[in-house]
Amino acid sequence: MKRSRFRFLSMLLVSAILFGIFAGTAGASTSYRVQKGDSLFFIAKRYGVTVSALKSANGLSGNLIYAGQRLTIPDGTNTGTRYKVSRGDTLYLISQRFGVSVSSIKSANNLTGNTLYPGQVLSIPGSAAKTAVSVSRSFSRSDLDLLARAVYAEARGEVYQGQVAVAAVILNRVKNPIFPSTIPGVIYEPLAFSSVDDGQINLPANQTAYKAVQDALNGWDPTYGALYFWNPATAQSKWVWSRSITVKIGNHVFAR
Repeated sequence: MKRSRFRFLSMLLVSAILFGIFAGTAGASTSYRVQKGDSLFFIAKRYGVTVSALKSANGLSGNLIYAGQRLTIPDGTNTGTRYKVSRGDTLYLISQRFGVSVSSIKSANNLTGNTLYPGQVLSIPGSAAKTAVSVSRSFSRSDLDLLARAVYAEARGEVYQGQVAVAAVILNRVKNPIFPSTIPGVIYEPLAFSSVDDGQINLPANQTAYKAVQDALNGWDPTYGALYFWNPATAQSKWVWSRSITVKIGNHVFAR
């Protein structure tokens, strides 16, 4: 009787351990629902993983995905993120944006000095992807509210990537010396945005717009450094077509 009871308890213990292992493994993954206009490249870039890892985790042999499809983001992808350095960035400013120390960024990227160059991709260590501050320490809450309203006014109805792109353009302008150095200055610059001229800038932003702003602040720039965007179907300025086009996302063309 005692031996049978011992075997029963042993089996129960083993089952509990196995359950904990598999439950822990499942819980470590992230599920993502594909949006219209998404690609494996942009999803992989957003979560800081490789396209091959994303394909392997979902049993994909090709690059075709469809809106509404559920993808599993490979385990461990939320333990960090990647950030593309822009002109004017410093290790200190990047560390403040993500809430990590300068030394941890240097250690994660094998940096011995403090020199950065535009286009350099940095790995942001630890739990930065989960704990990146909800309000950038470089901007005030009112600045980010205004930026979210601009995204909503200019890009509501666009694919999510396109909304992040609009936020990225405004942030790129803030960093560029030929534009005002503040978010309000960029947005309210005369004739810069049609949503200011027609008053749509005053519409309250939705949660998607705020999320797009946060992704742009965290370094996601789907425009590849663009400073301008327009809708070819409604644009009246011929000058914009003289700019160097970087990408087309949804109904908008983006250019430097």
